[in-house]
Amino acid sequence: MFLKKLILKNFKSFEGKKELEFPTLITAIVGPNGCGKSNILDAIRWVLGEQSFKILRVEEGKDLIFSTKNKSASFAEVEIIFDNSKNILPLNLSEISILRRIDRSGENFYYLNHQPARLKDIIEISASAKIGLKGFSFINQGAVENVLKVSPEERREMLEENLGLKPLEIKKEEAKRKLINTQKNLEEAEIIIKEITPHLKFLKRQISRFQKREKIEAELKELLKQYFALLYKKVEEEKYHSGFNKEELLKRINALKEKIKEKEKEIETINNRDRSLEEEIQKLTQEIFQLQDKRGFLLEKISFEKVKEANSQILSLKKEDFIEIKNELEKIINLNSLEEIKKEILKIIKKIKEKIGEKPKGNKISFYQEDLQKIEKELGEKTEKLRTFQEQLKSKNLNFKTLFQEIESLREEKEALEKEIQKEEILNERYRIHFEEFFKKLSENNLSLEEIKDYPFNKDLSLDFLERKIYQLKNEINEIGKVDENLLKEYEETNERYNFYLKQIEDLKKAIEDLKKLIKELEEEIKKEFQKALKEINKEFNRYFRLMFKGGLASLIEVKDNEKNYWGVDIKVDILKTQVKSISMLSGGEKTLIAIALLFAIVNYSNPPLLILDEIDAALDEENSRRFSEILRELSKETQFIVITHNRMTMESAGTIYGVTLNKDNSSLLFSVKLEEAQKTISS
Repeated sequence: MFLKKLILKNFKSFEGKKELEFPTLITAIVGPNGCGKSNILDAIRWVLGEQSFKILRVEEGKDLIFSTKNKSASFAEVEIIFDNSKNILPLNLSEISILRRIDRSGENFYYLNHQPARLKDIIEISASAKIGLKGFSFINQGAVENVLKVSPEERREMLEENLGLKPLEIKKEEAKRKLINTQKNLEEAEIIIKEITPHLKFLKRQISRFQKREKIEAELKELLKQYFALLYKKVEEEKYHSGFNKEELLKRINALKEKIKEKEKEIETINNRDRSLEEEIQKLTQEIFQLQDKRGFLLEKISFEKVKEANSQILSLKKEDFIEIKNELEKIINLNSLEEIKKEILKIIKKIKEKIGEKPKGNKISFYQEDLQKIEKELGEKTEKLRTFQEQLKSKNLNFKTLFQEIESLREEKEALEKEIQKEEILNERYRIHFEEFFKKLSENNLSLEEIKDYPFNKDLSLDFLERKIYQLKNEINEIGKVDENLLKEYEETNERYNFYLKQIEDLKKAIEDLKKLIKELEEEIKKEFQKALKEINKEFNRYFRLMFKGGLASLIEVKDNEKNYWGVDIKVDILKTQVKSISMLSGGEKTLIAIALLFAIVNYSNPPLLILDEIDAALDEENSRRFSEILRELSKETQFIVITHNRMTMESAGTIYGVTLNKDNSSLLFSVKLEEAQKTISS
């Protein structure tokens, strides 16, 4: 079975929860008039998305909620459950539930397998299974007659729904709505373009000089980058690259300073020692002078004594001897050295002695000579010591000179290193000043070092040429003046808006063409399928018509009106033994038979999974009732039927029968019955 279960909760006359299961192909719902049987049909219509209160036989939404004088529910709910094992519904599920709920505020809620859904989803799913709200899925007595009363166009729509063409029709109508909206949007966009164009032209004229400025600024920026790239190279060339290592040089200078200090300490030590030695030499010299004075004194004494002694002997000398001695003494006068004087005196004495002969010395001379010998010895020792000290002093003076020369050499080396540092610092300072000036200019021109450091430049261009060109371009920019940002912004916004609508017009035109093409394709497909189906339905319609009227002819005819872009389906019949050709002139019973014949023809062709009939057999006589039930059983091989009826023959066709009756509080009671019980329920 396709329809598996229907669950009602507080729907219309049904209080609380009521469940109807449909285990057989034909289910009959029976009961006396006014008991609420048709509310079951309304429940199925409503859960599948029916929006018309008129069709649902209420004035407003809250009238669907169960209510009596004493009781009133807060909501109504209907759930319909389908067996989808044959994939009749376009969902990959074996069982599908559709649920609709309404509360007292009138707000509706839709659920698909208990998940929130849209009304559109419910309608599309139902239409895909040929269970439409406008077609022949729900047929009551009024609808039977209505199929004959409606316009040809409405009849065509009903047929399309039952033939499963509703999804295509929905797509077509949706495409038509989109086409209308798109055409409206196109008209609005074209109006806006017409409004924008004059103002945009004005703005373009105003903005053209700013665009020229932008072009000059772009050229200026390019030249500035080249200029600063070249200037950066020049500045970088000033950087002193000599393997200079200031820390290393400072270490060497400090080491030289330490050496100089060490040498100066050595000189100081030598100076201290030299002062002691000089003091010793001075002291020793004084002692030598004193000894020399003593020796001189003794020599005078000895000389005096000897002269005195010699005078006595000289008297015995000849005149020639005096002259010789005199000459010798005069020579002695010119001598400077005491030793030489002494030697010469001894020679003279020796000669005198030789002249006068040796005489014994006096006691005084011997005493003086002993003292003289002591003095001479001491004087020799001190003189030798003085010479040693003088040699030491000379050696120390030589060491001092050497140390002084070493210090001078170290100082020269230190000064050379300091000059090298000073030179490097001067070069670095010059580089720093030039780089700061360069960086200042760079910042003034809104450029960064990263932008120009590796920027390629024309090697044939000089800095002077670039400076002149940059100056020229800046003057041109100044002549143009500042950009009016508000005007520029207005132009950009207007131009952007203009381009947007141009693109939108292009897209809309394409969309219109695509929609027209789609509509045409859908119309052709619908028409093709419809004409194919109409041909087959006509065969069955004629067959069922002849069966019901024991002969005659019946057919569905397409009618068109190209001016109104309209086409539909009309019904033509020819009943035997009558001259009646117009349906409007037929009796109610005859109209019912024609409608049923058409209904069965459609069902036989389209094989809808579900059909709900509400007392459409009420006007049939016994013979036609029998034929109706036979056809019903025949069609139930492919279609599941739910039939609300009073007709016993129709009941006999049903595999399941539900009875509906009124409770004391006017609520509907639902129960399963057998055929005999159903007949009694109807009678009661």
